[in-house]
Amino acid sequence: MNRRGWRAALMVVIASLSMADGSGQVRDGSTGTDTPPGQQCAALQTAKSLPNPTTSITSAVLNASAAERPAANAFAPPTPALPEHCEIIGRINERAGINGQRYAINFRLRLPATWNGRFFFQGGGGSNGAIGNALGALQGQQPAVALTLGYAVVSQDSGHDNMVNNDPARGGTTTFGFDPQARLDFGYNSYDQVTLVSKKIIRQYYGRAPVRSYYVGCSEGGREGLMMSQRFPDYFDGILACSPGLRLPRAAVAEAWDSQAFAAAARAANLTDANNQPLINKSFSDEDLRLVSNAVLDACDRLDGVTDGMVQSFSACTTAVVEPTLSALTCAGAKTDSCLSRAQVTALKTVFGGARTSSGEMAYAGWAWDAGIGGKIADTYNQGWRSWKLGAYSAPGNSAINLTLGASALATIFVTPPAATSSTGMPAAAYALAFDVNGYRRALSNTAEMYRESALDFMKADSTDLSAFKSHGGKLMIAHGVSDPIFSILDTINWWSDVNTANGGRASRFVRLFAVPGMNHCSGGPSTDQFDAFGALVNWVEKGTAPDRLTATARATTPWPGRTRPLCAYPAQARYTGSGSIDSARNFICR
Repeated sequence: MNRRGWRAALMVVIASLSMADGSGQVRDGSTGTDTPPGQQCAALQTAKSLPNPTTSITSAVLNASAAERPAANAFAPPTPALPEHCEIIGRINERAGINGQRYAINFRLRLPATWNGRFFFQGGGGSNGAIGNALGALQGQQPAVALTLGYAVVSQDSGHDNMVNNDPARGGTTTFGFDPQARLDFGYNSYDQVTLVSKKIIRQYYGRAPVRSYYVGCSEGGREGLMMSQRFPDYFDGILACSPGLRLPRAAVAEAWDSQAFAAAARAANLTDANNQPLINKSFSDEDLRLVSNAVLDACDRLDGVTDGMVQSFSACTTAVVEPTLSALTCAGAKTDSCLSRAQVTALKTVFGGARTSSGEMAYAGWAWDAGIGGKIADTYNQGWRSWKLGAYSAPGNSAINLTLGASALATIFVTPPAATSSTGMPAAAYALAFDVNGYRRALSNTAEMYRESALDFMKADSTDLSAFKSHGGKLMIAHGVSDPIFSILDTINWWSDVNTANGGRASRFVRLFAVPGMNHCSGGPSTDQFDAFGALVNWVEKGTAPDRLTATARATTPWPGRTRPLCAYPAQARYTGSGSIDSARNFICR
């Protein structure tokens, strides 16, 4: 064996013994071969014996290391510096679907020249349909990416392509909801297939399997992580599920319920368009939302022992506690910028109380009262709640994500059989506004003809039986914004409590939940939304150090740039010690 061969063998041993430091960075070596990297990468295009024989590698290219590139626009982050790596693009199960649509599970896999021996699956978002960049976002607004830290990273489109599978007469980018197999690929099958293929390619390229595997995502990607822990429990050692769509079909019903409540407020104020459709985006002005946010703070800010513009004791901030401050804000006469109409207050109480049938059955959880509903109008940090629930006030018509993506997904993906709604105009919004919540259970659990699995089945991620994941040694971390406008943290808490009960009160040994007061969906809001949950997860998996708290920082656009707070493992909450700066996490404890 030559010197390079001995070095490669030594690095294999180092890889099996290496452990992560507090940042998640780990040490390891290379591919362990004398073949030039470019040739070795290109050879993957003809990779053999892959788990799914339909897999085809369409591209395998060695990319040189690259310096950081500036952001393309004000809303995008810069592209971080990237190491030399082999980039593979492939597809699985290319096929003809219904209505002449062509489908495939497309994936992108990046293999760094200096590998840390770990695998990182980057979760998707929304209704997916995009292959993703496979850089490995760590969540928590962390500037680093997994690829730079040495992880082999994969991303995928979950079995449909928004550019190809897009029929304007059938929901646009949610067209795939009409294809039975595409539904299953989106729900669970594509993640299984891509994991197996990725691990096989990694083994062929480096000459060994990953010593650890991680799944990381937010929103739909968070749902995917929870689903993997339940349906494929031995695939991943650590899962970080942020703002997860735990019961996504039910959440889509709640979106319709919320829109109907805000529509009632709009109609009460005679806010309708030329087609007599309620202008939900104008049912609350930015000034109105600021009034609501301040009312919540007036009622609940002090409950955690310090008045600091944050509601740490959100579980104690109930409608009964907030109602007096809302009543005090209710207009005695005509609506002004300093008061809320009775119809607006009614809409808020209807929404925050949760979607339910006329008999009182909860179709989805209620919502936590929190300051993230509004904030400083001049800044953008408060717009996440409004974007989902209401849409931009200045828009000429309804633009809420609940009435676009949410309504289209409800009609085409979650209801069986799917309903055709055009992606032009506002028919999806009309569908949501007319949706009968009383029939939600049948709509979501129904099967029909070729649709053999209901949405509640193929999207399922809320099982409380995580025994196989636990036995595998898996660790699951969840971070969820208290002001998340699309997936309620109360729903996530209810699920965690059920898991805890199923594990005899000891679920925290392998599942931990971290609430982020003020944070909207995945980020934003008047919050401390920058935190290293992934580094904590790696330490838990590889060093056995279970995280009791994460230190989080507020971004520059919040009222308190640079403020730090502990995010506490639920049910603990941050409490001020009584001395020192209220802008420093060191002066807070978790209890």
